[in-house]
Amino acid sequence: MADLSFIVATHVEEATHSIAKHLIGYATIQYMHQGRLVVEYDQRNYEIEGQWFWPAYPGPFTAFRRAPGCKHWSHRHLAFQGPLVAQWMANGLWPTEPLPAPHTKKWDEYFDEMSRLAMSQTRWGRLRAINMLEGLLLELAESRDIEKPQEPWLVQTLETLSLEGANYIEIAASQGMALSTFRRKFEQATGTPVHKHQLLARIAKARTMLVETDLPIKMIADSLGYQNVYYFSRQFKQFIGISPAKFRSSR
Repeated sequence: MADLSFIVATHVEEATHSIAKHLIGYATIQYMHQGRLVVEYDQRNYEIEGQWFWPAYPGPFTAFRRAPGCKHWSHRHLAFQGPLVAQWMANGLWPTEPLPAPHTKKWDEYFDEMSRLAMSQTRWGRLRAINMLEGLLLELAESRDIEKPQEPWLVQTLETLSLEGANYIEIAASQGMALSTFRRKFEQATGTPVHKHQLLARIAKARTMLVETDLPIKMIADSLGYQNVYYFSRQFKQFIGISPAKFRSSR
């Protein structure tokens, strides 16, 4: 399974905050149980009320705030990053606008359990949270009843990038693109530069090796192509928030 790193989960029962920004390097799923909001993506505006999900992700300028006359709303959100987000986008599974919550589950309880598992910092908790998140995205895709066509070049590119020694120039040539065009189209399609996608994939593999093996950290760094274990540790902490040693001890 392509990897995903969970960053933070929040639950504010009487939210009043206002968000307006470009997301860089991560994505979120937001959920409102009750209340009324204005949600904006660049020039697209929505007013939603009741039980709704909406995404935030690299690319559009995203904003949301209380709608006029609304005192507060019940707000939950889960933030994450990793190669799996790009796979969801490539396969048309990722929502690009607010969607009403399907009438299939008690979504507040579902979201709370998904968030608890995501923040548990255990391997099995993380995998169960990934399954729950993908299940949520599947239900939202089914509920909108729109088949978004896959982008074959992106699906093929993501598969190739998952292989050892993937070469950007060769991938671009195989898709009939100049390297600059390939880089631009990849970032437009996934919200992440191709080099950062590869870096996130490398960090994801490091997390798996730290949890599932007892290999020394220097050996893990060497196997991932790092020439310096200190640089590996610094980069790992930059994306995960803790050092490789602390991450391993928390498993």
